[in-house]
Amino acid sequence: MKFSWPETIKKSVSKHETPFYLFAWRPVLSALDELLVLNFDIPIKHWLSFKTQPVAPLIRNWKKLGNGIEVVSEYEFLAAIKENYRIDQILVNGVAKHNWLHKYDLEGIRVHFDSITETNKLLSKALKNSWRVGLRCHVSEEFDPDEPEYGGQFGMTIEESIQAISLLKKSKANIESLHFHLRSNVRSWDSYNLSINEVKNICEKADFSPTYLDIGGGFPVSGESTTDEPNSTKLLDLADVRQGLLELRQKFPNLKEVWFENGRFITSRSGVLVLKIIDLKIREDSRYLICDGGRTNHALVSDWEIHDFIMFPERGGQKIHTTVCGPTCMAFDRLLRADLPEDIQIGDYFIWMNAGAYHLPWETRFSKGLCKVLWFDENNEITIARNEEEFINWWQYWL
Repeated sequence: MKFSWPETIKKSVSKHETPFYLFAWRPVLSALDELLVLNFDIPIKHWLSFKTQPVAPLIRNWKKLGNGIEVVSEYEFLAAIKENYRIDQILVNGVAKHNWLHKYDLEGIRVHFDSITETNKLLSKALKNSWRVGLRCHVSEEFDPDEPEYGGQFGMTIEESIQAISLLKKSKANIESLHFHLRSNVRSWDSYNLSINEVKNICEKADFSPTYLDIGGGFPVSGESTTDEPNSTKLLDLADVRQGLLELRQKFPNLKEVWFENGRFITSRSGVLVLKIIDLKIREDSRYLICDGGRTNHALVSDWEIHDFIMFPERGGQKIHTTVCGPTCMAFDRLLRADLPEDIQIGDYFIWMNAGAYHLPWETRFSKGLCKVLWFDENNEITIARNEEEFINWWQYWL
């Protein structure tokens, strides 16, 4: 049975009150299929970025595929262990891990050190528990997209990386991997290639050849753009990526696997946010549609991303300038402005597409608790993955 968002949404709203997120498994598998074009003579491993979509059914289905999970916080780490991921199938990334990872005595964890401080603080634990370690390198193509003059807080500089490799080698730690991660929506292989060459330079200066090279993620997806590039539909050419990967054997002769952590590419298209229009106002500047969910609670990314959307039922007629808002008493609570059909009515549904990446991690409980999460499984059944939060749960934490 071919997957269809309109049919799945129609089925979901017939049984469930809005607002809710609806996540589906089949688009995740489709995204993985798209990445098969990258395969070459060195095996490729795709780690699931837990933070991108922390939904339990997704984590459980991913484990059935035998794939690894990448975590960047203590709770993600504990959740992966609770879901019975093998230790060698958990990759621990992120900053300042020495603040929490030292508490756990588990053999053979895969850890990428992010700083000299972290390396020094966790070295004895790594040696005691035979951790399989690596480094996150800070490369020149890694920068803050909003303020490109700032390189960001992640990873180690060339000099720091060489220092850390020397320390790990001298201590006889099991150092296996090097890692870099650029940013979201990288649209050219050139950025990756420049970064790979910088890592190669580190290896030459440190006299080290990694077993695993972690290229991170950042692949853009269709259906979304950024507010600074609203008309950009350019995607990364995966054929270019594969061609670039073919050169890795010469640059890293001991390489056994290439790793990716494409959270957005894997999960973004696997989720939607389903809202109902609950009020409508006509003003001189715009028509305002007020929904029962919006940016403040559910779609923070609408502040800097423009996503595709669909209306249900489908409406026609002349289009008029429209602002789609959420229900909170904040001017910030605005999903989009666009020209929409004039016959949209209260009670219609507004569906914000590509809600599968970063929406849940950034949702808030402002004025109301967390909303319901639905899961569309491999058997075409819709189940409740998380109930909406009741008032007593929302308020009970205050002493």
